[in-house]
Amino acid sequence: MPSRTGILTAVHLANIAKTLSATRPYALSTLYLQFHPQVAANVSCPRALGRFVASVYQSSVTWLGSEVDLRIVTGSLRPNGASFESFANRARPTTADYLFYDYALSSSGAGGERCLAERYPGVKVVELDTLPVDRVSLPPELDKQLQTYRNVVLGGTFDRIHAGHKVLLTQAVLLATERVVVGVTDGGMIKSKKLHELILPAAHRIEHVKEFLEDVDPFLRYEVVPILDPFGPTATDPDMDLIVVSTETARGGAKVNELRAQNGLNQLEVHTIELLDDESTVEDKEDKISSSNQRMDLLGKRLRPRRPAPAHIPPKPYIIGMIGGIAAGKSKMLERFRELGAGVVDCDKIGHQLYEPGEECYEQVVATFGREILAPDGKINRRALGAIVFADRAKLDRLNEIMWKAIAKRANEEIRTLNEQHGKQVVVMEAAVMLQAGWHKNCHEVWSCIVPREEAIRRLMERNQFEEREAVRRVDAQPSSNEEMVQHSDIVFCTLWSYEYSQQQAERAWSILQQEMKLKL
Repeated sequence: MPSRTGILTAVHLANIAKTLSATRPYALSTLYLQFHPQVAANVSCPRALGRFVASVYQSSVTWLGSEVDLRIVTGSLRPNGASFESFANRARPTTADYLFYDYALSSSGAGGERCLAERYPGVKVVELDTLPVDRVSLPPELDKQLQTYRNVVLGGTFDRIHAGHKVLLTQAVLLATERVVVGVTDGGMIKSKKLHELILPAAHRIEHVKEFLEDVDPFLRYEVVPILDPFGPTATDPDMDLIVVSTETARGGAKVNELRAQNGLNQLEVHTIELLDDESTVEDKEDKISSSNQRMDLLGKRLRPRRPAPAHIPPKPYIIGMIGGIAAGKSKMLERFRELGAGVVDCDKIGHQLYEPGEECYEQVVATFGREILAPDGKINRRALGAIVFADRAKLDRLNEIMWKAIAKRANEEIRTLNEQHGKQVVVMEAAVMLQAGWHKNCHEVWSCIVPREEAIRRLMERNQFEEREAVRRVDAQPSSNEEMVQHSDIVFCTLWSYEYSQQQAERAWSILQQEMKLKL
């Protein structure tokens, strides 16, 4: 679906729910809501509409749908921004498909709206209501606290900007008269976040915050910087007046002032914003609008567009490489895909089989590492073999050279059998060393299954009756980290929550793949 941008000029704010809902049939991607100059003339300062802005963002998904990125242009309330000439001179948006008005254009005597139409040649003009423009209807309650500050600061992760972020950032904008400083967390500060492996790189998040701020109010100066500790520039910048926090991070505001006092800096006023409730929340998710919920929504979905098949891989069967950490729930996820219709190849199981007497690898491994690795029954004692190879990197590399080549050969044979004899169009191949062995290069795409380190340790202690020390050792000895696996993945699953939620992820991914394969056919 093509990206469509709309600009709504509103004067009847008391009818905003009806007005925004009326734009839904236009299938917009982005909607800019700006205030008619008469609104600015009827409020004492932009901050007066702070509560209105927050309420609109909270209900925007209900009124517009989750696909629309709403941006409320509070800069249209400032003296230098409250005119159609100023609207037309804004750098963004660069293009627009629709100009919406919540009033009859025939009632606007000045005709300033023509500036916008000229700014966007070919734009479609839509009157969403027939009310006259001169009957300004403000929200029933305006903010009574109207104090503003020269320099305002706030911080956050700002991963995939959502309504809660928009409220936080916009309140900072409404409170500022000159400068807004935003600290965007990075490094170790994001490690405690749920599904932190899916958080966008800091450079991307910084750019998204800058774009949003410049969209909603181009008349302030913005400094958006990465921070590696809870204080960022607040620890040293003397030119700050107010810090904006949420009810969740309110204690951080007090800590900032403690540090500023130690550093001989002025105390910051603290403005606290209530977290927004998520009106569409479901079981397993947080009740508030959060990036964690958004990252959970990414599970079982494509993280990037489907790539063309590598030239050296036949289009059929379609091979998916499945990777995942220890105790991450890979085995159960493989069962789900087997039940959904996929063929399954377990490379770890193949590896165990190839150690058996009579297999080609058996003779090679014994010849390479000596008969002292054999148990009394003639089978390879894998613990004895492990003691040798894990003490000498060169010997481990030699064992991998023997085993990986044989495992890949056997896996390819099983894939061919599943396709030719059992009619499997999709085969999921699971291997713990998929990335290290380079087998992912022989797959059409890679899927991964992850859980947090602490959860993997807990599961090993509960399932395998390991002591904590042994569970930690095994988790930390894994060939790939969650971050590395996610970087190579087209689709990611996480089995941290209920059985049903993991099942939904699997069914979602399978449905996406089936639809794509049918479309391709």
